[in-house]
This record gives sequence, C-alpha cells and structure tokens, in this order.
Amino acid sequence: MKKSLKLKWKLSLSYVLVALLLVGGVSLFSNFLLQRQFEQYIIQKQNEKNREIVNQVSQQYDPSTGSFPASSLESIGVAALERGMIIRVSDGSGRVLWDAMVHNNGLCHRMLQSMADDMKKRYPGFQGAYEEKNYPVLSGSRAAGSVSVGYYGPFYLSDNDTAFIGTLNRGLAGVGLISLFAAALVGLLMARRISQPIEQAIGMTERIARGDYPEKAPARSGTLELDRLADAVEGLSRKLERQDLLRRRMTADVAHELRTPLTVLRGNIEALLDGVWQADEQHLSGLHDEILRLTRLVADLDKLARLEDESTPLEKSPVDLAALTSGTVLSFEPKALEKGVSIRVSGTAPPIEADGDKLRQVLINLLSNSLKSTGRGGGIRILLSREGRFAKIEVEDTGTGISPEDLPYVFERFYRADPSRSSQSGGAGIGLSVVRAIVEKHGGTVTAQSEPGHGSRFTVLLPYGPDAALKDETEEQPPE
Repeated sequence: MKKSLKLKWKLSLSYVLVALLLVGGVSLFSNFLLQRQFEQYIIQKQNEKNREIVNQVSQQYDPSTGSFPASSLESIGVAALERGMIIRVSDGSGRVLWDAMVHNNGLCHRMLQSMADDMKKRYPGFQGAYEEKNYPVLSGSRAAGSVSVGYYGPFYLSDNDTAFIGTLNRGLAGVGLISLFAAALVGLLMARRISQPIEQAIGMTERIARGDYPEKAPARSGTLELDRLADAVEGLSRKLERQDLLRRRMTADVAHELRTPLTVLRGNIEALLDGVWQADEQHLSGLHDEILRLTRLVADLDKLARLEDESTPLEKSPVDLAALTSGTVLSFEPKALEKGVSIRVSGTAPPIEADGDKLRQVLINLLSNSLKSTGRGGGIRILLSREGRFAKIEVEDTGTGISPEDLPYVFERFYRADPSRSSQSGGAGIGLSVVRAIVEKHGGTVTAQSEPGHGSRFTVLLPYGPDAALKDETEEQPPE
C-alpha cells in the first residue's frame, strides 16, 4: 500500500513550490529586463564616447589654414585605440588624414579578435561584429571633414561591466533563497495552523469510534470551514453519546419489560406444577394478564417498526380534524371523569389528506400521556388551528411537567421521564415514539414544551391539501 504523506507536509511543500515558481519567474524576468536595460546603457555610453571623440577632433580644426594638426589627430587616435575604438579622420575633400588601421593594423585586429572571444566566452550565442559610424566635422555651417569611429558591436562588456552583472545576479539569487526560506517557514506555520484542527478532529473521531466520547471539542482555528468541521465533529460526538445512552437504556428497559412478566409467568407456572396453587380461574387470569402485557409490548414494537418503515404506505383520505378530535376525546371521558380531570376542545383546523386511524392513534397517545401526568382537579386542553400551510394540533395539560434534562428525549423509544414509573403506570415508553413516527410519515413535525410543575404542551403540525406531504418536502418546511 502506498504510504500517504501528511497534510502538513503537503501544504508546506505546496507553499515552497509556489514560492519557487514565483521567485524563479520573477528572478528570470528581472534578470532579462535588467540585462536588456544594461545593454541599452552600454550602447548609449558607446554613442557618447563616439561623440566625445568627434568633439575632440572638431576642436583641433584650424579654420585659418583649413587643416587638422597631424600630431593632435594621432594623439586622439591612439587614445581612442586604447579605449577599444578605431577612428579614421578625413578632410573636407574626403582625403584620409589619419587611420588607426594604417597606424597599427595588427593591434586593431588583435583588439577586435580579443573582444569577440571575450563576448563569445561570456555569451556563447552572442552575434557580434565590427561596426562603424560616420560623424561630420563642422566649422560653422561648413563641413570641414569627417570622423569614422569603429568598435565591436552592437555592444561590448568590459570586465567591470561583467563584474557588475555578476554581482546583480548573485543579489537576485540571494533574495530568491531568502524568499524561499521565508515561504517555507510561513508555509509550515500555515500548514500547522490548518492541519492541527484536522488532526484533533481525526483524534476525536477515533475516540468516538472506540466508544469514548470526549467532552472537549477541537480547538477553533479562525477558519470558517475548519470551525464548521469542529462543530460537526462535536455535534456528532454529542449525538452519538446520546444515542449510545439511549440504546443502553432501551436495552435495559426492554430486558426489564420482558423480565418482569416472564418472571411472573415462570413463578406462577412453577407454583401450579408443584401443586402450590390450584389451576383455578383467579390464577389462570393472572397468567393471562401477563401474557397480554407481553403481547401489547410486542405489538407496540411491531407497530413502531412498521411506522418507521418507509415502504409501508399510508391509507390516506379526507380527515376532519375537529370531528376526529371530538370522537377521540369522547372515548376518554369516562377515565377523565373517574380521575377528576377536565378535557376541553377549542378552535378549528382545515381538513387534511391523512390516514385517519393513525392520526387517531396520535391523539390517543397524547391524551393518554397527559392524563397520566395530570392529577385530580387538573385539566387538558386541545386547541385546533392553522399555521401557514399546516394544520396545528396542540395538546396542553396542567400535569407534573417534564424536566429540561428529559425534554429532548421524550420521543425516543422506551424513554421515560421518570424511570421509577413502572410499565403498569407509565407504559413501555413507546407511545410518544409512535406519535413522532406517524406525524413524520405524514410530512409533519411534533414538538414538546414543558416546565416542571406547570404542565406540558405537545404541538403537532400536519400539511393539508392534496399532495400535502409532497408540497411539504419541496416547497415549505414546518415552522420551528
């Protein structure tokens, strides 16, 4: 398997590579630009030297005699030769007065050859040759003669010029190396700043995979995406921890719900087998009650499984929520009167397309839950209304309420806000899970609000109209 490289090193290398390309590109461009500018500077200096020699020759012209002193021309010519220039001076009629090639032809050729060799050594592809420029010598407005200046062109770099260019190149190389070092350092720091929260998130997820849920979230980096990753990992940890606790609690509750009736059944049957009890109606009725209790538990679990199965269709038809609610409340009146609890229904809601039997189950479970928690003299109020594109059902009681710690979990299966309540008095903890499953299958939502000692309110929102569930998914979400 190919070994992976850490993100920190990949980012650092990326910074260095980008810096190398940028610094290299800038250096090459700067070198090219400076080289061209320097060449133009050398050519300009050569032209200035040419004009300087022409001025020197012009100053030697004697208008009274119309001639140039031969000794002066030779001095100027020899001095020019020493500076790498070959001059030729002619009078007004074109007659040559002094020529460096005639004066010392061998020296002129050796000088030009040496210059050519030097330039080819420094610039192997350099195309240079002997160049010559002619300048007039004027006496007032009359041409007194001409000066021809020859040199190795288009330019020639002396040792000093070459040394200057070398120093400049070394300076650029030094700046490039410093820039690369700085880029590597900044890249390492930035890579560490980016990779550290990711490594922390990886460590946190590995701990979560082992079942260890850390309380401390990954450190914030100030980078939006990394902070969102940290929040997501922290949220995942909390949710998985909560689900793990619920799973363990559910396992314990299921075991308890099954153990109690099975223990009773076993004890009673053993008593019958040992002859301690007679197989009379009283004892057989107790065994039958425990079997019914087990049957109800299994039926509730099966009902919840079918509701949560997306392939199970709903048998939808027009449902009048007011009539459905009134009929359900009517069936609870005997139990409510016996307990001394009043139930009131108010408001109206639009008709909806829904599975009437399952919505009736929602009302039954909510009323049953409120009736269990409401004491004598208390009351239950059901309010029907409309909110946007949703029919709204609110079931509010004056019961004992639910603690803030338990409120987020009331719709989880087998969850009881009061663990001390037995299944006989508090149910198996599946009723509200069934409510949520039915409502969500209709494309709606159910929420709970409560305050200990001041009762609870359960709010159901259901989309209404044809294809309401589809519209809910594609157009509008239930209000929070």
